Amino acid sequence: MRPSTTLPVLAAPVLAAAFALLLSGPADAGEQHRTIQAASPQPVAEVLRTGGGTVSGSVAAVGVNWMTVQDDSGRTDVRVRGALPEGIAQGAPITVTGRARKGGLMASEIILADGSLHRPSRDHHDD
Repeated sequence: MRPSTTLPVLAAPVLAAAFALLLSGPADAGEQHRTIQAASPQPVAEVLRTGGGTVSGSVAAVGVNWMTVQDDSGRTDVRVRGALPEGIAQGAPITVTGRARKGGLMASEIILADGSLHRPSRDHHDD
C-alpha cells in the first residue's frame, strides 16, 4: 500500500477557515478613519531630538492645518498637509506620529481622544 499524497479530510475545513480569515480584512482598503491604539509614544523632546516618532499629550493650540501638542517634556507645533481632522480641540488628549521638520512635527497619523485614526493627505512636492 502506498502513502497518500492528499491532505487528510479533516485538514480541509481548517485550511478553508484560515483562507477565509485572510480574506476578511476591511472592505475599503483606502479607509482613512480607524480605531487603534498608539504604539510606544515618546516624550515630545525625545521625538524632536531623534527626528520623528509618536507623541501623546494634549492640544495646546489649534489652527486650520496645524496644532501645538504638549506633554511633560515640552511642546511642539504639528503641521498637516491639508486641514486638520474635525474633533481636535484645545485641551483634548491627542496622539501624533510624524517626522521632525523645521523644529516641529509633520504628522503622518493623528489619533483623536475617541481612538479614531486620521492619515493626512500626502503631497510629495512639499518635502
